Amino acid sequence: MRNIIKITLLILTISVLTACGTSPDNTPRASMGSKAAKVVIDEFSDFECPACANIGPQLEAIAKKNSDKVRLDFYHFPLSYHKNAFIAAEAAECANEQGKFWEFAQLNFKNQKVLTEDNLKTFAKNLKLDTVKFNKCLDSGIKKSKIRNDIAEGNRRKLGYTPSIYVNKKLVEWSGAEAFESYIKGLAQ
Repeated sequence: MRNIIKITLLILTISVLTACGTSPDNTPRASMGSKAAKVVIDEFSDFECPACANIGPQLEAIAKKNSDKVRLDFYHFPLSYHKNAFIAAEAAECANEQGKFWEFAQLNFKNQKVLTEDNLKTFAKNLKLDTVKFNKCLDSGIKKSKIRNDIAEGNRRKLGYTPSIYVNKKLVEWSGAEAFESYIKGLAQ
């Protein structure tokens, strides 16, 4: 009888936590390209970083062009001195739930200087997302742990700047889209 009570309390606790939005976030990482790719690019980025706004779309274009050989995985690494980068990352993950991560990321990069909560909600509306679902996601803070996990991974890799780009787990320096694509193609053979 005592075990039944414990199990019932455990189930009720899990139900309450899930209803409050504190359940683990199971949204897949924003990724493009083949899951079986020979080349995996890990992009650590910050939506208020000017260099990220320049390099991020170039990485996307390379991944799309070489989608059979290359996979691009996006990691959030909002820097502490960028006051809206964290909430912009949360918003991008809320858009990811509706399959619009990359489109939302592009809007974030194009509007780096105005990444307020109200503007992020307007971006969702402009992308024709389910704004009730998006706003609930953003307001709940459910994506905070996902962003913190990405930051922890960046810290584990001893990152100090954005963008930081890893190719097959090796940190590489950006030397322009053309040179980078040549490097990628060499690895993919």
